[in-house]
Amino acid sequence: MNGLKGSCSRAKGRSRDCGVALILVLLSMLVLSVLAATIVFTARSETLASYNFKLDTQADYLAKAGIQRAVNWFRSTHYKGVPHSQASTYYAVSSTGSPWNLWTANTSPVTCMSGCSSTNSGVQLINYGSGSSNYPNINNDGGTAVATAFASDLANVRVTGDANNSGTFSINAILLNYQTVMVGLAPATSIAPVETWLITSKATWTGGSTMNATLATAEEQAVIQPIYVPTWGNALYGFCSVDMNGSAGVCTDAFNSALGAYGGGNVSVAAKGCDSTSVTNVIASGAGVGANGGVTLGNNVVVSGDVTIGSGPPAGCTASGFSGNASSVLGQVINGPHKDPPAVPTFRTNFPTGAPSYGVNGNEVQVLPLSVPTASWPAMPPFPNTSYTPPLTAGGPCMDTSCNGSYTNPYEISSISLAGGGKTSPGELRLIGGGSPLNPVYYNIDTFDQTGGSLVVSGYVVLNIKSDFKLAGIGITNGITSSIPPECVQINYAGTNAMSINGNGAVSAVINAPNAAVDLGGGGSAGYMVGSIQAKDVNVKGGYPVHYDVQLSRVGGVMGVPVTTAYNRKKM
Repeated sequence: MNGLKGSCSRAKGRSRDCGVALILVLLSMLVLSVLAATIVFTARSETLASYNFKLDTQADYLAKAGIQRAVNWFRSTHYKGVPHSQASTYYAVSSTGSPWNLWTANTSPVTCMSGCSSTNSGVQLINYGSGSSNYPNINNDGGTAVATAFASDLANVRVTGDANNSGTFSINAILLNYQTVMVGLAPATSIAPVETWLITSKATWTGGSTMNATLATAEEQAVIQPIYVPTWGNALYGFCSVDMNGSAGVCTDAFNSALGAYGGGNVSVAAKGCDSTSVTNVIASGAGVGANGGVTLGNNVVVSGDVTIGSGPPAGCTASGFSGNASSVLGQVINGPHKDPPAVPTFRTNFPTGAPSYGVNGNEVQVLPLSVPTASWPAMPPFPNTSYTPPLTAGGPCMDTSCNGSYTNPYEISSISLAGGGKTSPGELRLIGGGSPLNPVYYNIDTFDQTGGSLVVSGYVVLNIKSDFKLAGIGITNGITSSIPPECVQINYAGTNAMSINGNGAVSAVINAPNAAVDLGGGGSAGYMVGSIQAKDVNVKGGYPVHYDVQLSRVGGVMGVPVTTAYNRKKM
């Protein structure tokens, strides 16, 4: 010690450095201690964060399980939607108008007008939070009130994997939209509700601590609804292809037949193209075009809707995807599901042997199924006319005496040929139809060839064509008005020869030709199509416009089960 002290004292110039080593050691220990504490704190924080993330994830997946449970519940017999016959009693809805009179909700969320615990309020099924269920007092197929079944099946549902894996969820549901649609192929259809629900699932994760402890919560939301694929959901649909080319006027647009004829019944407007600015009842949207194979649009073409590319074209179809100018599409070019063609009509064995033929030449007039004088032709009042009963009797056009114009015993005609006659006094073949779209008169026809004259329809008819169909002349008209709703005439073509509609042929109909091409346009300035066409191939050219009726999007189709169409995780 004396030596060390002496050393410090002898080094007079260095006396201030004495003790620095100790200070450096202490500072180093302090830094290392802080660093160690930081590492421990960070590790602990990350452990806690990972644990919290684990709990949140478990709660989130539990909430997702609640959404799936709710989807399954709405698919089950425990749930029952308000049927078409009771919709106007319980809900604030409006009719789509004649001839189908389907329902559409006036508000979103849907308002309950009667039969609920709280009238003039939103329709909902509630299992947690504020508010209570407000659903019409109707029973499910098991005889239990729907609201009661919901509360029993989807409130505080406990899910347990093992002793350390447990939690509960509860479900709320709000009815966002309600409408009714027709299922099947018209006229053999039923009416079903399409309901859109906003589902909220709140999950509480309890884990293995206790059965009642809340470790984490999460809420998930989803919009669910059944997928409805309408039979006549597009202006044009090709099970292989759609090709639209030609001069200006090759186009699609839409109208609502419940509000009257396209363009207010102005035939010159209907024939010249698609005009949504200067005339009434013209819609520049909703008239889509689609194909399982491919869609081709040439110059001067306008599609007032989406172009939908499906999948699974028939064997031998080489068309694929979209080709053309996308600016011609007022909607979007989208991918869609495969669309199956409806079944073709069937005919009696040996048909048309023994069935009569009918020809109209010049200014002649013939009436089917009965040869009645022109003066007694039954005029159809404005549509719909459900009280009208056509004078149908056995023994009309037929291979024998069994035909009465029904679905099971349609009138049978070997051939129809229309020729001659001018625009002012064309020859006419008049077909008597039924008084409502659900009760048409059926005609089975082998060949139909119109080069002149006019086919006049009174009421609702279904024309099943077996071998060949060609239409020009004046086209298909109604005995009372110049333009008829396309629902009045349904043409089902079973042949494979190309089906042509051209010249001045103006057609108001829905046409199904799954085994053949349908060629529209060429050879006339007054031709146009009102309605919808689906065929193996659809070819439009020569300035031939197609006017789609929006009513067709709900008057026949396939209904799927409820599925999730949107998803969202709510912040807690």
